[in-house]
Amino acid sequence: MFNSSRASANSIINRVMSNANGIGSSKIDSRNNSNQTGENGHKVSDKAHSVKEVQNLRSVTNQYINHVKENYEGKVASNINADSAKSFLEAKSQSVSGGTLNTYSSLMNKVADNLNKDNIGSLNRADIQSIKNELKERVELKSEHINRAYNNPHAIKAEMQNSTMSISADLQHEAGLRANDAIDSSKWTINPNNTITINGSKGGNDYTTRELSQNTIDKAQSAINANYKANYTEYKEALKEAVEATGQTWDKNGTHGLRYDFAQERVQELIKDGKTQDEANGQTSLEMGHSRLDITNHYTDH
Repeated sequence: MFNSSRASANSIINRVMSNANGIGSSKIDSRNNSNQTGENGHKVSDKAHSVKEVQNLRSVTNQYINHVKENYEGKVASNINADSAKSFLEAKSQSVSGGTLNTYSSLMNKVADNLNKDNIGSLNRADIQSIKNELKERVELKSEHINRAYNNPHAIKAEMQNSTMSISADLQHEAGLRANDAIDSSKWTINPNNTITINGSKGGNDYTTRELSQNTIDKAQSAINANYKANYTEYKEALKEAVEATGQTWDKNGTHGLRYDFAQERVQELIKDGKTQDEANGQTSLEMGHSRLDITNHYTDH
């Protein structure tokens, strides 16, 4: 029997994810056997049935439980309730779009369901629905989108070729890596099919890139052999100089600009190969190591 009264934040997170793991199980069976219903009154599964859904649920569970730990006195379990959930979602409403907030709310339903399996706290779906309805009255359902992609990423990379950090720019553009992943070769595992698995990325997640050019793979292997690890500030300054040398704007783009270029180019490439828009966005999301598809949509909506 799980003792929630003495449970740490990490143990509670692990219990939620263990209870919610539905990979390999039938979503239809899980829904039919569920005691939970959605807003439309139909039965819903309380499990996460895909790798992506598990990743999304883990992200939200981590964020919520750590919000409780950091903002409420006493043991974590005793403060898992409607008040802390409302505080968490209100805090999120200050930094995300209404659509993203809806995603958070939906995932918080599964968090509540799987907390209840071990009698952890008192949060339930009715609480989440009430919070969601209240926030809907105050939160704008859309946010201003800023396209951070560079107009000519190839020119930027050409400017970087004489730099020892050129591999980082190559990987940001060709593979969509985050800057912190692109400057640290200790995170890279090169696979036989010319993809690279990034280990320990944001949130501790691992992900695998698209298939890369042989030239980029060779440069990456050389960087691994040399134990390449660049200083972020130095890389940012080198990239900034290359951007400005090509007559492009640095301010709003930053190191994330090449990642935006990758996302937009990759989605169009996949659509040309016969993927639907949703399929292309989904595959690109996986290749970028995103925990939620709506994040990728910000990169590709231009």
